Amino acid sequence: MTEEEKEQILKVLSGAAQRETGAFNFYSRKGEDLSLPRSVRGLLSRLAEEERRHRRLLLGEYMSVKKGWNESEDRERGKTISFSVPEKLELTPLEVSSDLETAAVSLPSRLVGGDNVLSFVLRGPGGKETITVLRLYDVMGHSLETTEINGMAARIIGEYGEMSGSSHVEAERMSPKRIVDLLNKNIYEAYGGEGMFLTMICVLFDLEKGSFTYTCAGHEPPFVILDDGKAASLLNTQLIAGIDPEYPYREHEVPFGGGDLLCVFSDGIIEAKNDEGDYFGREGVKRMLEENAGRSPRQIIEAVLEDVDRFLGGRPLEDEVSIVVVKSKGE
Repeated sequence: MTEEEKEQILKVLSGAAQRETGAFNFYSRKGEDLSLPRSVRGLLSRLAEEERRHRRLLLGEYMSVKKGWNESEDRERGKTISFSVPEKLELTPLEVSSDLETAAVSLPSRLVGGDNVLSFVLRGPGGKETITVLRLYDVMGHSLETTEINGMAARIIGEYGEMSGSSHVEAERMSPKRIVDLLNKNIYEAYGGEGMFLTMICVLFDLEKGSFTYTCAGHEPPFVILDDGKAASLLNTQLIAGIDPEYPYREHEVPFGGGDLLCVFSDGIIEAKNDEGDYFGREGVKRMLEENAGRSPRQIIEAVLEDVDRFLGGRPLEDEVSIVVVKSKGE
């Protein structure tokens, strides 16, 4: 990725932030128009706050790319990036059912690069939240160029989710296996032969059943902490998406009740390497999860990343890092 291409991305983010600012100003001014009914002014104020949130996201992305994406060419690994764990974490907003407590972080940027975390909720009769679908995928590579395939994957999943109904019956259609199948076929059709692949894990939480099902396509196996307080690896990983469009992906089910915890993460965190050449590794993640299992998802993520930062001893991270922690509030 050339410096010119990086500047173009910054220009797009800057322009988008300006447009969000214009929309925010419009809604804010109209929301103060006393000639309008209170209900209309209330809606305009809500829209203004939405625009404020979007603008803050875009400005954060701009600074992340400008400061965090320091690309260089490595003889063995190709293009690499370099960034530090920020002092203040910006959480990735996720839509989850009220019986789940969740926090997620993507570094150094949410919109640019190869990692992405998405979620949505399905509702049963009467609007009751019953299903949460969570996906984390990681495009193979360390360059801004991975943004292209990342964007395509987000669009495919987003369109598929919009076509789905909201009833509990749709849970089968939105199963982890079907979502991974869909992405696998589309990535192969678009990039087959170009060496563009992604790893992915898709998890479907069913609160009525008290369990979750998951499909893992070459992604780093997540950890789950159940009754005994020990972090166990979910080792049923399968083929990376984008290699074989007919690969028969499978689902696996895990009980998930009150206080149970699931941690999904990209390989950037376990491949964090200090000056001695040691890796933070899965054991580092496992240790921090077990030591902090009783805390909130946000606090757990903060503890993990603080430990990574101490481990690095001032050395930068050289791959995108995403981590998601989900805890069940059920009994």
